[in-house]
Amino acid sequence: MINEPPSNHGEGNPEAAERFNKAEREFVKSESGKQKIKKGAQVRPNEEAELAQAEQRGRERAKDDDSDSPSGRPENR
Repeated sequence: MINEPPSNHGEGNPEAAERFNKAEREFVKSESGKQKIKKGAQVRPNEEAELAQAEQRGRERAKDDDSDSPSGRPENR
């Protein structure tokens, strides 16, 4: 059997993605993973206002979305 050099996958590597996904699934099912999920994100009090502002900016931007256009973008007039 000849050792072949690793193939170039361009923008993505399906084998690496599958290894990552498998490890993620195993972590989520593990006791450690369950504890981390239950604990949730820890946000510092000084970050809460910044996160709320970012969420509000996102909501405002979403109001400008033209969902009727095929591309989901406002049409040029």
